Amino acid sequence: MRSSHRNTTHNQRSEIAHAAARLVAEGEAEDFAGAKRKAAASLGFENFRNLPENLEVHKALIRYLQLFEGDKFPERIETMRREARSAMVVLAQFRPRLVGPVLYGSACEYSPITLHLYTDEPECVTRFLYEMKINYRLTHTVLKISRERREDFPTFLVVNNGYEFNLVVLSETYHAHPPISSLNGRPFQRADIDALDKLISDTAAAGGRTDGLSPEFGGS
Repeated sequence: MRSSHRNTTHNQRSEIAHAAARLVAEGEAEDFAGAKRKAAASLGFENFRNLPENLEVHKALIRYLQLFEGDKFPERIETMRREARSAMVVLAQFRPRLVGPVLYGSACEYSPITLHLYTDEPECVTRFLYEMKINYRLTHTVLKISRERREDFPTFLVVNNGYEFNLVVLSETYHAHPPISSLNGRPFQRADIDALDKLISDTAAAGGRTDGLSPEFGGS
């Protein structure tokens, strides 16, 4: 009986993960947490407590994109990574790092390109964008900096070549000690320009397979 219950629970978790992945892919949910709750409710599991981990949804999302987008999927990932690289060159003085779905190879059509910038004076980013005549909208991003604490970080929303960028400004402290990713509870996995160049090159050598830096490992 216990084994049967475990199998049922596993199947329900898998069902929720795949439904949540579809919601994210189709732009019907902004994050995995919201997607899981919405998916569970739509499947009739309103009181289901054992929701899948974010990594389970992440893996289901990649499978979904590979299945339904075919060759368009790796092509989009490569294009977004190259757009990220171009932006990182322009923003070099802030030591940008690529994070999130574009790095991991799980970006959807609606995913922004997220860069972490480092400076103790966020107004320097404001001045830089103004001098470069780059239009932006200022908002904020809430990130976990420990298991107990969260912090707001100023975020500049920029659109370039049809792609949305989230430029999240962190103080210098977080260059050596990155915030914690909600994907796996570990420090953000990040890529500088050299790491991104290698990733693009390795992906091309693998025939366009959309591997990224695995979110199952810690930050760099």
